[in-house]
Amino acid sequence: MRILIDIDTCTACRLCYDTLPTVFADRGDGIPIALPIKSFPDRNLLEAIKEVMESCPSNSIQMEEVG
Repeated sequence: MRILIDIDTCTACRLCYDTLPTVFADRGDGIPIALPIKSFPDRNLLEAIKEVMESCPSNSIQMEEVG
């Protein structure tokens, strides 16, 4: 699984890294980066990521399967 963030549409609202600091971080200018996930997330973390994606006001966060 890979998390993609569209930095061109992101409004730097902080929702993602304030909600899930183990998955998202501020790159220094308010725009988030997705931190590496070393293994496939458990069901609770996966649901939390989906909730953040759905809550993103600019729909700038996407998730894709890798492999």
